[in-house]
Amino acid sequence: MQRKISATSTIFWAGIAGGTVEVVWVVLFCFMTPLQSSLVAEGITQSFLPQMTGRSALMAGVVIHYALAVLVAGMVAITLLRLLGDRADIRSVIAVSITTLAAIWAINFFVILPAVNADFVTLMPYAVTLVSKLGFGLAMGWVFGVRAVASTRHAAYWRFALR
Repeated sequence: MQRKISATSTIFWAGIAGGTVEVVWVVLFCFMTPLQSSLVAEGITQSFLPQMTGRSALMAGVVIHYALAVLVAGMVAITLLRLLGDRADIRSVIAVSITTLAAIWAINFFVILPAVNADFVTLMPYAVTLVSKLGFGLAMGWVFGVRAVASTRHAAYWRFALR
């Protein structure tokens, strides 16, 4: 008997996987440069709660980052369903996930962040932040692809689960 895989848990774990890849990538970058990873977390908080500072801003940045990661995974799940439908396989799911995250990166770094928190844009080189977002897309797409393939309903699973 196969266990039913819920769309909600798939979206949650896809977001957590993608968000964690970004955190690991940024921590590795900070380890190799003078940038402190705490400044990145605080920068995330400053984009939403500019008055918050210190340790609470650090913790809030991590929470905001993961909340946004799960939200993005939910939006990408809907995009995957609409774009791929019954044609979904792991390669196309990963490709759409990476492409979608690249578009999100471009909108964030060239439109939203310059208006909301210009200092955040300058914390890391564009290439580092882009690779971070592409890693998010790869990890998230892999979770979506593996979980959908593992489901007995495959593409029909997404259609039913996201009604």
